[in-house]
Amino acid sequence: MIQRDLSFIETAPVRIEVGSTVQATPAQVWQVLADHRGWTRWFGPSLASCEPTSEPPEGVGSTRTVTLRGGARVDERFIVWDEPELWAFTGTAMKPGAFRELVERVTLAPIGDDRTRVTYTMALTPAGWLRPMVPLLRAGVSRSLRDALEALGREAAGVQATAT
Repeated sequence: MIQRDLSFIETAPVRIEVGSTVQATPAQVWQVLADHRGWTRWFGPSLASCEPTSEPPEGVGSTRTVTLRGGARVDERFIVWDEPELWAFTGTAMKPGAFRELVERVTLAPIGDDRTRVTYTMALTPAGWLRPMVPLLRAGVSRSLRDALEALGREAAGVQATAT
């Protein structure tokens, strides 16, 4: 897998972006995002595990491995960690190799005192065999991300925010 920087979001052949306004502060949402293992509580049924693989587990350069139900696995390295506004990673390895390049970004924008606009962007280059299925991929991922952001909002609303 070719590692990319954040600019790939603007040039990727496939870009999927979903936004949601949640009833939680950016600090509360960030706490949920930064809890890698906790992703299984809210991201959706396709996610089997999300494990940090570096010390420290957070910040630019930190890594994690995501395993999906069915056995697909993605190794990720964080390329942006600007608490509590911007978070992004690039894929470093994927089995099976469905994507040649991958960058995912989450932006958090405060709306008033207790709401946040969360935008999740997935940018990728599909492997050749996956190209004919991009319309189905786009629809399925968009639906999954919408559901995940709603669940993220519910999870974040229950978090006691800490000072940033």
